[in-house]
Amino acid sequence: MGLMKIGDKYYVSFKWKGHRIRTVTPATNSTDAKKIEKAVKTAFTIGSFGHLDPDCLDVVLRTHENKGWALPPELARPEPTEELTLIKATREYLKADLKHRAERNLYAIDRITEHFGEHYPLKNIKVADIRAYQRIRSQKAENGTVNRELGVLSGIFRLQLELERVEINPCTMAHRLPERQRDSYLSWEDFNRVLEHSWWLRDILTAMYYTGMRFKEVVSLRWEMYKPERRMLVLPPEATKEGKSANKVRLRTKRVPLRMEMIQMLEGRRKDQGENVLRAMGPIFPYEGRYKKHCGTHQGKAVVASMVRKAWAKATAKAGIDGLQMRDLRHTWKTNAQRSGMDPTVRNIIVGHSSNRSVEDRYIRVSDEELLKAVDSMRFDNGWTELDMVEEGQA
Repeated sequence: MGLMKIGDKYYVSFKWKGHRIRTVTPATNSTDAKKIEKAVKTAFTIGSFGHLDPDCLDVVLRTHENKGWALPPELARPEPTEELTLIKATREYLKADLKHRAERNLYAIDRITEHFGEHYPLKNIKVADIRAYQRIRSQKAENGTVNRELGVLSGIFRLQLELERVEINPCTMAHRLPERQRDSYLSWEDFNRVLEHSWWLRDILTAMYYTGMRFKEVVSLRWEMYKPERRMLVLPPEATKEGKSANKVRLRTKRVPLRMEMIQMLEGRRKDQGENVLRAMGPIFPYEGRYKKHCGTHQGKAVVASMVRKAWAKATAKAGIDGLQMRDLRHTWKTNAQRSGMDPTVRNIIVGHSSNRSVEDRYIRVSDEELLKAVDSMRFDNGWTELDMVEEGQA
């Protein structure tokens, strides 16, 4: 029994591997039905179906559906793929690396999704859209902020390029906006006036002023990094901006020499529970503000930038220094080092600007004693406060 007609329908009917197959065909006459029946039986016998015409394929698909059989690989229908939206790509970016969840990155992601929309297809973001984003955002934010936001978006695209889900990264085709660079200096007298009103930020600001460290490096310090016998803070690569760079091939620890002002401050914090109790583990500068429990902020919690804004604004306002930013303390340290005659190689090792060091300098090993001698000889009263803004590329 190879072909059957029931009513006006033609059926193929045959046995295959012990299974009785009876499937309706789209044929309207016996001649076409016989052709379909022969081709289908042959296909089942040889186990190959890719060569069949649409009518024969229809019979094969119906047969597998009726029997509940899985389709052969060559006939399997591809699963419908979910469209890659901005929010989906962003979530994958945040999961890919913990450093992607930095506070400033989350702020940038909020601005990006506000502009494009969470469910906007990532592939639809073109170079023209990036330039439009620059134009619109630069009306409300500094160019540097806009560049950082697009740096995050570029990171989202890079991840999807690696996963082969997009073909280009449009962010790389739009020029960065010219940034305004601060040329600032805080006098010794004005720094002490800020300290008078800095409350729980006092020790954090002291550390930034006397070491040239970045805010995030300071608030991430742990007692395990403090080496009093060497008068050093030793930061592992992952605790520094340079160590987190994807372009760094060789990772180094960062040594921060400590003046006596820093030693006295750190020893005071280490012994705040009594002379016989010394802190040896945990954060050096946890949150110490007035909130015991407020919007997730509480004493002992790790400090982030959003926690210090009000306290910093209050301190600078009471000191009468408008426009002062916390990063100006790092600029001030570098200026004090230069005006004190510090060797540029030593200065760059301390502040962590390895990219500014020559190839020759990178092979120089500077001892702890040389670093300590350099900071001990620094002068900190090198002029009056200057908070200037100059365009990048100009004097």
